[in-house]
Amino acid sequence: MADENGDFQLYKYTPNRAAGIAFAVLFALATVVLIYLVSAAAFKSKKVAGTWMHFNSDNEKQSIRFYMIGKLYGAYIPLIVGCVIEIIGYIGRSISSKHQQELGPYVLQSVLLLIAPTLYAASIYMLFGRLAHLLFAESLMIMPARFETLIFVLGDVASLLMQAAGGGLMASADSATSGSNLVTAGLFVQIAFFGLFIINEFLFLLRIQKANSSIPPRCPRWKNLNLTLLITSFLILIRSIVRAVEFIEGYDGHIASHEYFLYIFDTTPMFILPLMFIATMFWNNIFIIQEDSVTAQLNSMTQVTVQDDNGGHYGNYDSYDNDSQSQYDVSMVYAKDTIK
Repeated sequence: MADENGDFQLYKYTPNRAAGIAFAVLFALATVVLIYLVSAAAFKSKKVAGTWMHFNSDNEKQSIRFYMIGKLYGAYIPLIVGCVIEIIGYIGRSISSKHQQELGPYVLQSVLLLIAPTLYAASIYMLFGRLAHLLFAESLMIMPARFETLIFVLGDVASLLMQAAGGGLMASADSATSGSNLVTAGLFVQIAFFGLFIINEFLFLLRIQKANSSIPPRCPRWKNLNLTLLITSFLILIRSIVRAVEFIEGYDGHIASHEYFLYIFDTTPMFILPLMFIATMFWNNIFIIQEDSVTAQLNSMTQVTVQDDNGGHYGNYDSYDNDSQSQYDVSMVYAKDTIK
């Protein structure tokens, strides 16, 4: 990455200042709207939960499977933080257009634009995990349900750290190659985990259609949320593949030498992603899925008494499935998840 005089160059082109500013503003607007819509959905769901808590007995409240509102809101936090990181990244890119040899703005935009999608991915993993839990469908996943979200998030964090470290190393001529290799490895980790996650989602869709459960059919809106998660997953996957090819080609490659590849295969899909959540938030969010799930559980509740070896009762369970694989929840376990 040197010019004809042998001097180290951070860019193979002059970054477009107007594009950097425009997308910084667009991501900022999207972030504000997203925060508002998620907060509004959480507030509305909390009011619904308050009504449900008021009109149902303590045993029913303790036996129902649900999350605290804060935990549902938390699934959207990485997405929001990712949008903020995109804003800062494009601000750094607009600054770089006037100061192409300054290291600070280059590292800022390089690292932040690389890692923002990994935060998007974390929200997708968390939302899917909560969705499956509320549908009583964790057994339909390809790995143990209790580790499902953790495994994908850990893979996401590993990818994030590798890309962040590699992005920093690329700022120096001496370590540029090592940095590029590290970023490439991080992108392949992301691609591998996302590929596995997409397979998991497709298998989940196929298996849940055949599952003998009373909850999913009574929560039809989960399909809309799952479709959103699938589409956004493909957006990140395509972006990561193009980015990986960019770093495999190297600094003199066609992708790295032309800025429009960044805006077509990175900026655009990563901007469409939060827009999809914004556009569908009114009728397609995890809060609505929980409301549907709680309603379905209350409508299909069948009390089952469980005895210990001495004939004593040690807990009430509620059955929601009709086959031998029916899932039961101990009251004491979910009592701690009381919505506040």
